Amino acid sequence: MTGLLRLGPWVDGAAEALRLRPSVEYALRLCVEEAATNVVMHGALDRDDAEFVALRVEVRPETLLVTVEDRCGAFDPLTVPSPEPPGRLEDAKIGGLGIHLMRQYASAIRYERDGGVNRLILTIPQRQGGTG
Repeated sequence: MTGLLRLGPWVDGAAEALRLRPSVEYALRLCVEEAATNVVMHGALDRDDAEFVALRVEVRPETLLVTVEDRCGAFDPLTVPSPEPPGRLEDAKIGGLGIHLMRQYASAIRYERDGGVNRLILTIPQRQGGTG
């Protein structure tokens, strides 16, 4: 899991280099952290995550195109249903919201499997809600 510790500085550097608005930086951070954490926690129990998770950001006129690739078993996060909201706060569970949150901050999410590689492609609008 040591590779996950490098995500924060990676996002910081990308946000500074790309001059991202704080709300867009937040969306980028949330999406890559959730995607990479899912890979490490569910797909790579015995591997060093630094060796097999690749991140790429392409700047488009209105969006960021974020690609997360891994060499774990096939897993399409788009097949995971959105969680049911709890009836009461006391019934709320911790965890299990990562994919749901990515859906909230990305305007589009695409998954493909190619030659043993999972590829998750997230489109993040350069105009996220909020200030900044």
